[in-house]
Amino acid sequence: MVILSTFRQMRFPREFRVAASPWPADLEQLLSRVARPAEAPGQPQGAVSGEPDARLLASIGTGLWRLRRKMEKPGTDQPLETMRLPYRHLESVWDVLVQSGTDIQDHTDTPFDPGMSLKVVAYQPTPGLTRERVIETIKPSIYFKGKRIQMGEVIVGTPEPSETSPGR
Repeated sequence: MVILSTFRQMRFPREFRVAASPWPADLEQLLSRVARPAEAPGQPQGAVSGEPDARLLASIGTGLWRLRRKMEKPGTDQPLETMRLPYRHLESVWDVLVQSGTDIQDHTDTPFDPGMSLKVVAYQPTPGLTRERVIETIKPSIYFKGKRIQMGEVIVGTPEPSETSPGR
């Protein structure tokens, strides 16, 4: 609109032209504030710098991990017969996460040590165990470029009291 009115003024002799409105003195400061990206005080730096938000990545990773567990035969890495086609699509998305530097760790059937960086939801006496072992993973541990973004949550199986040493 301003450009059009400027050209319209050119039709008239110089002495009859209307002078342009003066710009506000602080216009440059206002424009620089508007041009800067808005950053909330609590917003993580990763979202501004182009890296994915950690909570979003953890939610996506957990959802894909749960979906993968439901599509696989129990105790194997093979998909169920009815899930063979959708499993390929799941694997392609999983590979994209791995290539971006995301590591999703399932702790099921691994020996448990109290010093591990895991949140234990429950301890459950389990027959046949000689030492503490993770019997179920509720949430996987998720790492992005080596930094933990989600702590794993597990249920730990403990040896039954009758199988432990008498002094314990």
